[in-house]
This record gives sequence, C-alpha cells and structure tokens, in this order.
Amino acid sequence: MRSASGAGETPNLPANLQSDHDAFVAAIRPWLESRPQGARELELLTRYGALVHDQSGRISLIAQADRSSIYTRHVLDSLNPVALFQTPPSSALDLGSGAGFPGIPLAIVWPECQIVLVESREKKAGFLERVARELGLRNVAVACVRIEDLVAANTSGLPAHAAFIRALGDLPSMLTSLRGACVPGAPWVYFIGGGLRGEETLAELASAGVRSSRVTGQFGGGLLRGTV
Repeated sequence: MRSASGAGETPNLPANLQSDHDAFVAAIRPWLESRPQGARELELLTRYGALVHDQSGRISLIAQADRSSIYTRHVLDSLNPVALFQTPPSSALDLGSGAGFPGIPLAIVWPECQIVLVESREKKAGFLERVARELGLRNVAVACVRIEDLVAANTSGLPAHAAFIRALGDLPSMLTSLRGACVPGAPWVYFIGGGLRGEETLAELASAGVRSSRVTGQFGGGLLRGTV
C-alpha cells in the first residue's frame, strides 16, 4: 500500500484486540494494496475499531462477546458491499447504524459518497458524531430519527442513491420506509452473515412481494440485494 501523507498516529491497541486486528489486516491488505489511499484507509479503520472498543462498555455499542473481534466480525463485514458497486453511490443511508456499522467503514473507503447514519438513540447518535469528527469524515452526517420518520423529518441528504441495513428487524417494513427516502430504483443491501437466516429472509421478502437475491460480498459475507 502506498503511504498517505499527513496520516495520524495509529493507536496502540488493547491486548485483546491485537490478534483480531492482525487477522483483519491479513484479510483486507490484498484489496487495499491496489488503492492509492490504502494506508490511510487502514489507519482510519484501525482508529475507528479502537474507538468502538473504548466506548462499547459505556454505551453498549456492541455485544460484550464481540469486543475482542471488532475488526473481523464488524469492520471487515461492513466492507462486503464494495463488491456490488463498480463505482460508489453518490449518497447512501445506513439504517439503524448503531455503532456505525456499516456506514463508517464504507464512508472511509468511499470518501466520494455522502452517507447519512440513521440512529434514533441519542447516546449512539452522539458517539457517531464524535467518530465522524475525530476521524475527519466530512462525508458523514448523523440523523437522530426513527427510520420510519426519515422523510417526515426532512432529513438532509435525501433522497439517497443507496441504502444499507445491517441491524436486525422487520426488513419488509424497513424497505417500505425507504420509499421517498431513496431515489426510485436505488439499490439496497441487507447483511445476512451465515447460517439459515438468508433463506428465511428471502422467503419473508418473497411473501411480501419484494424481489431480492443472495450474493457473496467482497470478504465472503452473505448479503441480500434488491432495489427500492
């Protein structure tokens, strides 16, 4: 990877994160090596994971059991959708952003994409604003509003050109909420991981009259995709 000028200092990671970060770097390095700002992106992704780890006990950002696998379980998985886009969308929504997955990692590697992180819980929205500020992510905005109230709240950045959903929930209802929040025909991506959840969700969507397909992401994660 080419080194980035003006890059900040990478944090010293807690001992329980180091091996996970090593595995993360090994997995992502081949992809980042072809990117002009790959070193800078790796630095920001590393700093972001450290911020989540540092604050997760206070705000309950992620499950306690996931604190030692932030990079491989959450940060790397968040980047799986890059395989589905020849060029980044000009704007996107991260619905139910929580700790910022997948919106923050995507914003780091897609600086040309304006991403709105939708998170209704004030403490978590405050954390997201802090992350965007500390990492200098000018392409990130935080909307502290319920997903179904996005359009009525006159949220800036709408209508968006893509949507990402990683939080669990009633997916058909979430997709209904995208009408008016996204341009017609905008792609949406839902993270399914492994197991049977993907087949179950596909069946649920089919019953609701929603067309979707299952695909494998850049780093092996399971995804569902469709259009608004």
